Amino acid sequence: MAPKKPKRTNKPSPLDRMHEAFALLNNDGDTMISKEEFRKGLATVGVTPDVADQLFKRFDPDGSGQLDKEEFFAYAAKGTGEMRRLIRNGLLEADEGVDAVLEAFRAWDVDGDGRIDPTELERVLVLLNPSFTKTDMTKMMKAIDKNKDGSIDYEEFTDWIADKKPMKK
Repeated sequence: MAPKKPKRTNKPSPLDRMHEAFALLNNDGDTMISKEEFRKGLATVGVTPDVADQLFKRFDPDGSGQLDKEEFFAYAAKGTGEMRRLIRNGLLEADEGVDAVLEAFRAWDVDGDGRIDPTELERVLVLLNPSFTKTDMTKMMKAIDKNKDGSIDYEEFTDWIADKKPMKK
């Protein structure tokens, strides 16, 4: 019998995910991500334009209004910090409040079944924190999915957004 292969928990690699995220945001297929492309891409996962602009500015050190691959990979390697805080601040700053949280949930719930499954969570993480690992995603899913049914419902999502305690790493 052949020896058991070790479990691969970080495939695709963070570098592969950075390339994937770059391609997802780079709508026109050139070598740069414009501020508008960045905003549109992050809007698909519920990030407000103001928060997207703050992130863009942080990772556009030359102020060109464009992220080349080097700048984008620096963004991706650093991640976006505490993702829940970023999302909460963006949603709570919005005038709509509860409506903004619901819209973010709907943006994450791509198939519209009222639950965010691991595939949908992975799609969000690719854009918000391209250097994440499968282990990071599993920990996040476990922390949010309080009823342990393998998906995140709206109540779990809102509880997670509202919780001010940092997530355990």
